[in-house]
Amino acid sequence: MLVLSGVAWYLFVFFGLGKAIVPSRDEALPVLADTAIIASADTITDTIANKEVSQALLDMPEAPVVPDFEEFHSDTVPTPISAPIEENFDVMAHLELMRQNVGKYNYTLAHKHGARIVSSLLANPEYIAEWGQILLEAGKPQEAVSVLQRITDEATVKSDVAINMAFAMLYSKNADGAIEFLDKQISTNKDVDLIAAKASIISEHPDVKKRNDAERVFAIYTGGKVVSPRADYFYGRFLMQRGDFQKSKMYLERALKAKPSEPRYIARLGMAEFQLKQDSKAETLYKQALKINPYDYNTWFNLGELYLSLANESSDNSNIRKKVAQALESYLIAIRNDSLHTSANYRVGLILNGNGQHKEAIPHLNIALEKTDEKIPVMQQLSAAYMSLGDTTRSVAYLENILQIDPFNKIAASEFNRIRGRR
Repeated sequence: MLVLSGVAWYLFVFFGLGKAIVPSRDEALPVLADTAIIASADTITDTIANKEVSQALLDMPEAPVVPDFEEFHSDTVPTPISAPIEENFDVMAHLELMRQNVGKYNYTLAHKHGARIVSSLLANPEYIAEWGQILLEAGKPQEAVSVLQRITDEATVKSDVAINMAFAMLYSKNADGAIEFLDKQISTNKDVDLIAAKASIISEHPDVKKRNDAERVFAIYTGGKVVSPRADYFYGRFLMQRGDFQKSKMYLERALKAKPSEPRYIARLGMAEFQLKQDSKAETLYKQALKINPYDYNTWFNLGELYLSLANESSDNSNIRKKVAQALESYLIAIRNDSLHTSANYRVGLILNGNGQHKEAIPHLNIALEKTDEKIPVMQQLSAAYMSLGDTTRSVAYLENILQIDPFNKIAASEFNRIRGRR
C-alpha cells in the first residue's frame, strides 16, 4: 500500500517514531512566534481517534528510552553589565523581586530583575553567588562561569557555589575543566556533594569512553557513611541513565524523604515510576513537581510523554483523543516555558501532522530539525506535511536529503520513486 498513494506514505512515516528526539544541550534556535502555536486540546479531532491511524501516529517502544540528560537551553543573548538607572530607581526593590522569583523558580523573571542591577550584584560576593546561580538556571552558563570566577578563585569556596560553577563549565562545553575544578575543591573539602557532582559531570562527558569512570567515583560516596540528598539525587539520576530504574527509585526516594519539597527530586522520581510502568504514580509525581515549579519545561515534556504513551496503549477512541489532547497541552506548555525545546516541538509537529494541521506543524518541525542530530524522523514528518499541502517540490527535497544521509532508506526511496513516476 505504501507505493499506491501519498496518504499511505503519510501514515507510514509515523511508525517507529516513539523515541523522543534527544538534542544537545546548547540550543540557539529562533524563537517561535506565538501565532505559530494555534493548537489546543480542543483541536484534536476524530482523525486521531481512529485506532488504525492513532496506532501509526503513537507507536511507542515497550520500554521508552530515557534521554541521558534533560534538555538544557543555552540562551545566547548576553546580559548587559549595567543598565540605565532611572531617577527613583530602587536597587533593593529589584534585588528583593529577583529573590522572590528565585523562590518561585521563575528564573526568567529573576534574571530580568537582576539584569537591571548587575553592577550592584557584582560588587557583593554574596550577590555574585546568587546571580551566578540565576544565570545558570536561566540558560546562560558561559555568563555564569564568568560571574562565578570572581569568587571561585578564592582559597575557600562554598560547595553550592563550586557545584554551580562546575555545571556551568560543563554546559559551556568544558567538561574537562569542570572535573579539574572539582578535583581542586575536593583536595581541600571532602564534601560528598562535591564528589557526587564530579561523578555526575563525568557521566555527562561528551567523550563516551570517559563516562565509564563515573561509577568508580560514585562508589566513593556510596561506600561511605555520610548520606546526602543531593548526592543521592545525582546517583539516582546516573542509575536511571544506566537503565537501573528500581535502584534509581530507591536513591531518589531517599533524597526526597530528606527534602520532600524539592521539585527536581519529585520529578526525577516520577521518571523512575514511568519507566517502571507505574503510570498513575508517575502522573501524580509530575503534577506535584509542577505545582511547586510550573516553569520546568522538561517535566511538562515528560508529562506529555506519559499521556502519549497511555494513548498508544489504549483501545478506546475517546480515551485516545483525551490522552493525545493532554499530551499536546503538556508539550505546548513546555514550549511556552522554553520555545526552543527540540523534543517538545517535534512532538507537537508529530501530533499536528496526525491531526491534519500540516501548516501549523511545519514551524515546530523546523525548530526540531535545526539542532537535532536525529534528522531523518523530522524530515520524514516535514516531507509528509508538505505532501499533504500539495507542495511536492519541498516534499521531494526532504526525501532527497534523507537519501543523502541514508541511501538505503527504503521508505524514502519508495516514496521518492512513486512521486518521480507520477511526474
